[in-house]
Amino acid sequence: MTSQATYVRTQSYPLGDLTPYPGNAKRGDVPAILESLCRNSQYRSVILRETEDALVVLAGNHTVAALAAHGPGPCGLTVKADGEEQPCALCNGERWTPEARCEVVHCDDDTAARINLVDNRAAELGTWDSEALAELLGPMGDDLTGTGYNTGDLEDLLAALDEANDDQDDEDDEDDEQPDDRDRPARDAPATPAGPNADGTSTLPPGHVQLVLTFVTADRDEANRLLGRIRDVLPDLDAPAAVLSGLRALAELTRRREHGDRDVPLHVLLAAAGIDPE
Repeated sequence: MTSQATYVRTQSYPLGDLTPYPGNAKRGDVPAILESLCRNSQYRSVILRETEDALVVLAGNHTVAALAAHGPGPCGLTVKADGEEQPCALCNGERWTPEARCEVVHCDDDTAARINLVDNRAAELGTWDSEALAELLGPMGDDLTGTGYNTGDLEDLLAALDEANDDQDDEDDEDDEQPDDRDRPARDAPATPAGPNADGTSTLPPGHVQLVLTFVTADRDEANRLLGRIRDVLPDLDAPAAVLSGLRALAELTRRREHGDRDVPLHVLLAAAGIDPE
């Protein structure tokens, strides 16, 4: 017997020929699966392990249970499809002998257990994109038959999205109200803004000139963050000194790499920046 699952054939079997997986740990929502079957029919095969004396259901145990719950029909159920009332997709409003379309595999006991476990577990490991889910459900309106959702679920989903968007808007408003690094004066600079006054005089400290750099918003925000980090690590540096030190270090790094040095020691860059590593 092969260890990995080997496909053998696809075939429909009466439910009485199938054996549920012994010890199946999953407890599925059989009514929800039956609703899907009645609306969508059986769109996914049951996976069977064929042994010498049994056809054991590895994946799809609750689909088999839902088919059995339908019974031989006709069930009398109608569903809406393409805007029209149509009979149940399983029995079509006629007498029907419950059967399941199955894919048959050969494998050993260990692989059979692994297939049963991962089929039950894999869906639980996934996550949801709530906005994408709302976009899928929204156009269906009040008719969510066969989706596994109801109108209450959709209302809760939309309410949660609205609440999340409101919270994000509040956070954005708070961020807008907080002063950023552009509003914070350098630690050893005067509190008054530097530059020419309306009368042409300058408020720059003696011996200073003004250097103006313009950035797009995203680069400006990144520059402010980097300056903030530098000043956190080196609190004695004001903003102009931090910028100049960074440019010196960058120039040294560029020069050495132009000469083939790929790994430049940190102490070399700190020395070039004029920073004592001690």
